[in-house]
Amino acid sequence: MKWIYGRDEFPPWPRSLIYGFQWAIIFLPTLMILSTISSEYLGIHGAEKILFFQRILLISGGGMILQTLWGHRYPLLEGPSSALLLSFIILAPQGVPVIQGGMIAGGFFLVFLSIFKLMKYLEPLFTDNVIGVILILIAITLLPYLAPMMIGQRPGYPNGEPLVFGISLTVMITIALFSHWLPGFPKTISLFLGVLLGTFLSGALGRLGVSGVREALWLSFPSSLFFGLPSFSLSATLTFLAAYVAVIINAVGSIYGIGEILGKEGITERVNRGIGITGLGGFAAGAFGVIGTVSFGFSPGVVLVTRVGSRFTVTVCGFFLLSLAFLQKFLAVLAVIPASVVGAAMIIGLAAQIGAGISVLTRSGRELEGRDYLVVGIPILMGGIVSILPEGFFQAFPSGVHALLKNGLVVGIVLVLGLEHLFLRLRK
Repeated sequence: MKWIYGRDEFPPWPRSLIYGFQWAIIFLPTLMILSTISSEYLGIHGAEKILFFQRILLISGGGMILQTLWGHRYPLLEGPSSALLLSFIILAPQGVPVIQGGMIAGGFFLVFLSIFKLMKYLEPLFTDNVIGVILILIAITLLPYLAPMMIGQRPGYPNGEPLVFGISLTVMITIALFSHWLPGFPKTISLFLGVLLGTFLSGALGRLGVSGVREALWLSFPSSLFFGLPSFSLSATLTFLAAYVAVIINAVGSIYGIGEILGKEGITERVNRGIGITGLGGFAAGAFGVIGTVSFGFSPGVVLVTRVGSRFTVTVCGFFLLSLAFLQKFLAVLAVIPASVVGAAMIIGLAAQIGAGISVLTRSGRELEGRDYLVVGIPILMGGIVSILPEGFFQAFPSGVHALLKNGLVVGIVLVLGLEHLFLRLRK
């Protein structure tokens, strides 16, 4: 694919600002959802809830800047890990200091792996089958979270609304048409233009809530960044170490996925640096009392749709998030964008990512055999099934493995690695 801006190219500032803003629009709903869930389980509300979200913005924005400039140096979003969120929820009754201790221990584990360059031993595991499956898995395992957004499922509307779904479909089709037919620069902001159109349509149909904009303050500085002193316990440490195994798998899969698209030069060292920065993010998250970060795997889909592979656009997004931690009025304006519109934009990105996964699976020219069908098909289906299983099903398992089993992406990656290299490995 021909890139309008390559991985290490810095677009002109006006365009970089728009590209960074486009990334922020796509990512903010995820940050808001994860922050809200965490706040509810901690039992914090009002000003404390706002402070918690400000801390998440600072951790995520800072993580993106460090990763894109000194870490893996790819255009990957960095934000709270869903695997760590589950451990966060499980340990919430024991208090935030215990969570802080577990998060710091997990961060130390990743930094240890990075310092001694132990991640290089993982590189032979990532064959074409494994990378292709990871790219497809990311899209499949996100569907259970995007589907409710696209139909407008929320309190009072448990079955969604056909009108909201119609807006989502309109946004999807519009972005696809823009991405295919528009020339030059407009093509690169097709997601942004689609989101604007969807927001305008929602407003015309009376589906925008703007009361929060009027009530929000222009500037809001965090009253305190650090939560307090951590408390270390064996149970919390083991729980978070298990969850950080999922973080490692997720992060490595994301780095290899974007590397497959933008080039894998020095991929071993990129993985090593990326894991180290993620570990430092665990330290910071522990100090702040929030969720540790991971590189988000749906980023390649956005790159494929926009044809902008510059890592510096995500750097700009990181600075946007840092600014939003203080500009509450501007954050409230972005919050007006309907979740259905953002979900539709993400679907387009994930569709492109599935195409990239299929391309990786077939690029060697070798005809796929019956063994390959199983290596590829079983992990994708099982990852999808795990993603839609009811929450109560996982309560029967020990808390230490809860975070791993509930994450469809992790389950799928473990399966494809096991089938590819152990149970169904090629005979020599």
